[in-house]
Amino acid sequence: MIEELKALGLEHYEAKVLSILFKERLNLRELSKKSGVPFGKVYSIVKSLKEKNIVMENNSRPKLVYVENASEVIAKLLREKNEREKGLNEKLREFASSIDKAKGKETRFFEIGISKDERKKIQIRVFSEAEKEVLQILNIHHNPKVNRLSKSDYESEIERAINRGVKFRAIYPQGVELPRILRSLEKQGKFGVRRINTDFQRCDIVDERKVLIKISNKDVVNSGGSIFVENEKLAENLKKIFEELWNEAE
Repeated sequence: MIEELKALGLEHYEAKVLSILFKERLNLRELSKKSGVPFGKVYSIVKSLKEKNIVMENNSRPKLVYVENASEVIAKLLREKNEREKGLNEKLREFASSIDKAKGKETRFFEIGISKDERKKIQIRVFSEAEKEVLQILNIHHNPKVNRLSKSDYESEIERAINRGVKFRAIYPQGVELPRILRSLEKQGKFGVRRINTDFQRCDIVDERKVLIKISNKDVVNSGGSIFVENEKLAENLKKIFEELWNEAE
């Protein structure tokens, strides 16, 4: 457990102390003995953990140090780790993108599709790179009969993604019939669909970190373009909207 706690951002001594306090209420001397942390160091370690709202201390004599709720502590550490990683990922993507831009090269973290072929390439990329989950919002302008050749390619790519374990959920407008491949996948319980009429922007949220936004007021060949962004914060915001729509949909 010590290595796992260190992976969540704790120092070595903090992890040793916490691993003991998950199970017992101890005073500082007992804690030093059981954890193997030098007695002269235990006070500062406990103070650090208290400041992080990880452990608590009662008013007995001697005072006892303890963890009130282990699952809440682990959940807190996981949230903080995820936030740190999001910030780090964003900084690293910005750094790499600035280097590519200075060299006149494309960046994989941000891509714009204007032409039909560019938009198709980005959409195929989204489905082919998906590893766990794709959430789609298709608004009231969606028409599966328009641009049928490209959409047939998309549907085949969705099927391939599902076959390798990716979970799909899609919000469709009411009254819009699913294409054959997706209809078959829905019947098999492999493609989740709910229906609601929304004018929210057409978008795909992939693996909680990638987003494809299609800019258009109608689902036609000559749309305004597509924007692909790899950004956890944007994906998180759009997933919240998706879940709200999903819960309202039929």
